[in-house]
Amino acid sequence: MEFFVYDPAMSLIKILPESLINQIAAGEVVERPASVVKELVENSLDAGAGEIIMEIKDSGKTFIKISDDGLGMSKEDCELSLKRHSTSKISDEADLWAIKTMGFRGEALASIASVSKMTLKSRRENDIAGTQIDLDGGQIVTIKDAGISRGTKVEVYDLFFNTPARRKYLKKEGTEFGHIVAMAQSVALAHPDVAFRLAHNDKNILDLPRVTDLFSRISDIFGLATAEAMLPVFYGGSEFQIDGFVGKPVISRSTSQYQYLFVNGRPVQNFAVANRVKAAFHSMLMENKKPVYILNLKIDPALIDVNVHPRKIEIRFEDQDRILSVVYGCVKMALEKENLAPLAFTESRRYMSDSFPGRNFGESFVNESFVKNDAPKFSVQDAMDFSKIMAGGRDRERRFDFFAGQKNLQIANSYIVAESDEGLVLIDQHAAHERVRYEQLMGQFETQQKSVQPLLVPLQMELTSGEMTLIEENVKIFEELGFEIENFGGKTFIIHAVPGFLSSEDVNTVVKSTLDDIVNSKHPSKLQGKKEEIITYMACRSAVKFGQKLSAGEMQSLLIQLGKMEKPYTCPHGRPTIVSLGLSELEKMFGRK
Repeated sequence: MEFFVYDPAMSLIKILPESLINQIAAGEVVERPASVVKELVENSLDAGAGEIIMEIKDSGKTFIKISDDGLGMSKEDCELSLKRHSTSKISDEADLWAIKTMGFRGEALASIASVSKMTLKSRRENDIAGTQIDLDGGQIVTIKDAGISRGTKVEVYDLFFNTPARRKYLKKEGTEFGHIVAMAQSVALAHPDVAFRLAHNDKNILDLPRVTDLFSRISDIFGLATAEAMLPVFYGGSEFQIDGFVGKPVISRSTSQYQYLFVNGRPVQNFAVANRVKAAFHSMLMENKKPVYILNLKIDPALIDVNVHPRKIEIRFEDQDRILSVVYGCVKMALEKENLAPLAFTESRRYMSDSFPGRNFGESFVNESFVKNDAPKFSVQDAMDFSKIMAGGRDRERRFDFFAGQKNLQIANSYIVAESDEGLVLIDQHAAHERVRYEQLMGQFETQQKSVQPLLVPLQMELTSGEMTLIEENVKIFEELGFEIENFGGKTFIIHAVPGFLSSEDVNTVVKSTLDDIVNSKHPSKLQGKKEEIITYMACRSAVKFGQKLSAGEMQSLLIQLGKMEKPYTCPHGRPTIVSLGLSELEKMFGRK
């Protein structure tokens, strides 16, 4: 066995060789093939490219080629670009606090070259010839003139060939290529004015032309049906602006894969923003579902810090609370002013699974009021005080015209078919009544304007030990909802009064079932407190049942009540209450259009 022997004459501090320094940097910047594609594409965007072509083989393990039509580089700049911390994007310390470009650290090319075999080709518009530099493990092999059109091409071969431990930990080809596709889609959504092409093993995967608006880019990537299920979001402030789209609850997903946030065109992660967007969907999402959104934040670079993460995927805001308040207000407004009822045979069938539809190159639509600079602008205070926003510009009753008809039909004692000016609507009677009861109970709790109905004969309930404990722990909440409950001794409780709209219900069953739900709740929502948890379960247990026969008057009364709700399109658990079937869809189904 060998032992380390300290020699006072021997220096313990060493200067690492350049090649090792670059490989260490590569460990931070180049995590997988998708990281290489991301860094090179960002360089192309910074060079003013109007078209970027990504050619991949074997999920990027053996070949990656990124070509652009940007400004290009001279021979001297090509050589300098391969040195660590060489960059055209910052020149002094002040520039670090006002980053306006995608890349700026000056590590990408040197880091990528250090763990691959790489060829760099580039030419400026007026240069007679371009430059080609071949590298092996970061060491320059050849420098020569090359025939190339204006722009830059970077070819990366055998990624991690000289770091086998890194290569060993790459995932299966499908997984690695999935990361590349996700990255390409993200960058393409951030820059709709740039054309992107992606090919894998000589097969075209993405072919996205330059467009003038985000809606068209969403349509090209995810399909027209998905784009039409997105709602425009806008805020035009003096210090920052927000635009983009948020998806209807029906296209919510079980992962955050389809949550896009771009800050000055840079794709970033910010969990606080994701949480505030989800909060705006309050009581409209199914358990464990996450909203879909694509948001662009334009802000003074001096008000953000993009140096938080080596790969620039995280960002820090100077005044995060203010931005989060505006995000919440904008998304909440978009949801509350739009018709969120899914369309039968399109949205309702297409989005209930966790996979988006394929590309659908259909007719594009530009929301001019959303794109134009003179679109309506709201102040920060409006976004924070949502009642002010909603007070202006909503013709609210228009959303509920389809409930005005009297020709209602019940199917299987579970669904109500109602006629509208635009066709038909289908209503889940239990989900609809659940929403009504939820908002009634929540309204009473928040305003403390209780509608209390004394019982002519007080109700005596015998509870288990667990039920008794729950009642005692939450008696204040029950009282604020309109219940008057008294412990009669032992495990016996007496109910003297109930909320007015529960007076005709089996109160004993409603209360005991609600207590059972609380006990059996395995995944309570983090957004719900104990109050809302009780209200949600009580709304469910007191609503009309699936399979319960309703009279014509009861159906009409339910639809009228639903039309008065703030969020009529889902039950409190996020299931749809309404599905729309328009006349145009009927005409297509019957071959008339």
